[in-house]
Amino acid sequence: MTHRNFETAMQKGEVGERIVQALLERKGWIVYRPETSGAHHFDMLCIKDKQIATAFDVKAKSRMNKFPATGVNQKHFEEYKRFSDRHLMEFWIVFVDEGQRTIYGNSIQRLEIERVVDGKSYPWVMPVSGGIRLWPLEAMRHIARLDDDSVRDLTRFNQRSHEYSVVPAT
Repeated sequence: MTHRNFETAMQKGEVGERIVQALLERKGWIVYRPETSGAHHFDMLCIKDKQIATAFDVKAKSRMNKFPATGVNQKHFEEYKRFSDRHLMEFWIVFVDEGQRTIYGNSIQRLEIERVVDGKSYPWVMPVSGGIRLWPLEAMRHIARLDDDSVRDLTRFNQRSHEYSVVPAT
């Protein structure tokens, strides 16, 4: 395990974004990605059949070990929500999870439906620096399986400080 490195995380994110973009394009979406460098509200703006516009943010990260959940930085969530509300646009958060060998996600509107899993109420903001907004894995929609090459590409950039605990498929 290497020391956490922003550049390494960016490289892993790029791999995840390319995987999701290719998947969306195979499903008939037209994908637009920001060309300007710097912070942006989403990774992709996608149009389906010239009728549906959806913003996507891709997180190339494995689920949590201690909880059957995954999530994002609370500040980022608030930015996604504000963008979605302001533009009346569905906003999906997509997780590319090399540990589970799968891609899953959902719209923030569906993720925000209250659920109780193993006695814990979600959404839950984990009280760490800045907060991490968590949703249970059961709130996620399965999107696709990751092939061996994709898992290998993502694993090259792994920065976890502990072993990954795979959850059996249900």
